[in-house]
Amino acid sequence: MAKPSFSSIVGGLILLATVYLFYHTFDAAYQTSILTAGRGPVFFPRIVLGAMAVFSLVVIAEGFAEESDGLGRNALVVVAVAIAITGGYIFSINWAGFVIPTLIFTFVLPFVLGYRNWKITLVISIIYTFSVWYIFEKVFLIILPSSPWFEVI
Repeated sequence: MAKPSFSSIVGGLILLATVYLFYHTFDAAYQTSILTAGRGPVFFPRIVLGAMAVFSLVVIAEGFAEESDGLGRNALVVVAVAIAITGGYIFSINWAGFVIPTLIFTFVLPFVLGYRNWKITLVISIIYTFSVWYIFEKVFLIILPSSPWFEVI
């Protein structure tokens, strides 16, 4: 039997959190889909959580396949920094809006995780940020937090 690696443990923890959040979307407080043609406030989160569950299962399976020498101090530091950056991103959305923190977060996090091509990271972070903003604001008509300093578009 294969021994679980660090990535399979993290994938398992993410899967547990995903299953809990998915279960929570069925709470009576969110059941307004009759009034919104089947797309209530949990429509998009359920899609995202479903994808997260699938990707978590992939990470768990790949984690069992890899050989691990144990957890290194460097890996724990990277995870701690990634968690801190994610927490800062979540906190900053409330006072800086969606676009600016998302641009910074999607540009900085790949460097923390080890990816070093800044040109590709910059292009992807710009495309991702404005694509998500457009889809939410213009397609789903979900208002995202805006910056108190200026309106983006």
